[in-house]
Amino acid sequence: MKSKYAWDDGFFHVTEIFDSIDGEGKRTGLMAVFVRLAGCNLRCSYCDTAYSLTLDDTKEALTEEEVLRRIHGYPWKRITLTGGEPMLHPLHHLCQVLGEEGYDINIETNGAVPLWRERPEGVFYTMDFKCTGSGMKAHMNRDNFKLLEPQDVLKFVVSSEEDMDEMKEIISHYFSGVRHPAFFVSPVWGRIEPEKLVEYVRKNRLQDVRVQVQLHKIIWDPDRRGV
Repeated sequence: MKSKYAWDDGFFHVTEIFDSIDGEGKRTGLMAVFVRLAGCNLRCSYCDTAYSLTLDDTKEALTEEEVLRRIHGYPWKRITLTGGEPMLHPLHHLCQVLGEEGYDINIETNGAVPLWRERPEGVFYTMDFKCTGSGMKAHMNRDNFKLLEPQDVLKFVVSSEEDMDEMKEIISHYFSGVRHPAFFVSPVWGRIEPEKLVEYVRKNRLQDVRVQVQLHKIIWDPDRRGV
């Protein structure tokens, strides 16, 4: 079924391309190239990239060759493909090329779009699970859990203890084995103090959950783009 958000006209609908530090996740603090693609199939209550939700938010329609040329203009061998929802775009061949060139490729995906069963070399996922506070929990594709590997990240963005309880339930129910992705929990900016996340992880003895904050929002203005 064709999605009204998935662009199939042969172009990558780009909101912005820039280099900066990774502000969260397992590469926090490392420089990377960010390719932000327009269009998302969710509308989270706390979305901080509302300027990249629809096709109308496209700033540049680029071919794959043009995207690669822009990426090659930076010295970094780490790529973050983000959005919007990047996996609504035809990324697979682009990632194959980047993987063959030795890039470390992070795809930030919202948990509602199917992951690839066979991914190109060099790709890892940072996949959200949208808790109740997002308003999008019903859209989560739990079949994706079976496709997450130890190199991947499962991220929970929380704004309440209810959200944190959901995180705990998901981890205990779906990831009781030794092999699992890295678990990260982040506070919704301005809605819950990071200290509460630390207290929750300690109280519930969540051995493998890493508390994080969005480092780029601390270094720069929280609403600044291109960082």
